[in-house]
Amino acid sequence: MTYLAVVATVLLLAQGTPLDGSWELTRIFRSGPSAGTRAVAIDSTVYIRLSLASHTGGWFTGALDRRYVGQSERTKLSGGPLRGTGRWILGADFDHPVSMQAKTAAWLVGDTLRLGTPFVPDADSLEFRRVRADAPYPATVLEVVTRP
Repeated sequence: MTYLAVVATVLLLAQGTPLDGSWELTRIFRSGPSAGTRAVAIDSTVYIRLSLASHTGGWFTGALDRRYVGQSERTKLSGGPLRGTGRWILGADFDHPVSMQAKTAAWLVGDTLRLGTPFVPDADSLEFRRVRADAPYPATVLEVVTRP
């Protein structure tokens, strides 16, 4: 029985968290005077791709590739579980538009990863989809504007 318990423990640890892998920004949610959805060129806004890998205890590390109004930026990500909530906290250090440390909550809704602010200036929330690590970057991202 001890052998089976060890194998089961190793398999559980090897599975990681549902956040493992690469995630691509698909929608930016903002509030504004008129509601609507439009495709925005990634050079005219912020575009993000996350790569995450879990570690023992639910903690993870990764990288955030971001283009802020055309400027490329790569920063380290780290985070862990928000105990008892089914959510995680992500932290990153950004250089653009100003140097700042940012933390946000992340949660899964089906196969979609949602983030709160502040990874995109003036956004209310962000939505990501899982992609292959070598997937080409898209030309646009959807911006969804809701009335306050």
